[in-house]
Amino acid sequence: IVTLQKLPGKAEGWLSKTEFSDMSRIALPSILQQSTVSIGMMLVQSVVNSFGTQILAGFSAAMRIESLCVVPMSAIGNAMSSYTAQNIGAEKEERISQGYRMGNFMIIVIAVILCLFLEIAHKPLIALFFCMIGFKMAVDGILRGAGAVRVFTIANLVNLTLRVTIAKFGAPIWGVSMVWYAVPLGWLANFLISYGYYRTGKWKEAVSKTVD
Repeated sequence: IVTLQKLPGKAEGWLSKTEFSDMSRIALPSILQQSTVSIGMMLVQSVVNSFGTQILAGFSAAMRIESLCVVPMSAIGNAMSSYTAQNIGAEKEERISQGYRMGNFMIIVIAVILCLFLEIAHKPLIALFFCMIGFKMAVDGILRGAGAVRVFTIANLVNLTLRVTIAKFGAPIWGVSMVWYAVPLGWLANFLISYGYYRTGKWKEAVSKTVD
């Protein structure tokens, strides 16, 4: 027989406005970020379509490979969110930086393995390409976990804007290769904004607001 015990504290009814507000403040920017990825791909797809069926087929195949490579990087970013939030709750914020360094180490290892797996280890720029999405997601995970959603959202919107702008205006002038260059450049801009904010330490102010 399981005995249910009522936890101390006064119930606020079926909906807590405070908890709903806190959850929305974190969830909505994350939803927006995921939406920008899909919207960005649709806009870039429209640029690729103008180059004919052969380029479109190559782009579709490349996107399948990219998805395979992005999955482990995205998992690290999600893990950093949980890791950051858990250590904030345990009042061990100093561990976040340690976890971030280990996350980046894992990203490099995964990127090298992916490069070898795809038989392109002789092209070091490809390794940087795969690393960049991981570095971006890792630091984004920290900001998301700490509740610093404003900078997180801005960084991802810059990523989307840069990728679409370079693809839309660069491809008609310099060719479809600009579509490929737009992807890592967008990731790089996203990373620089998020990492720059991380280095300032101001994300800890969002931590204190979340705890309060």
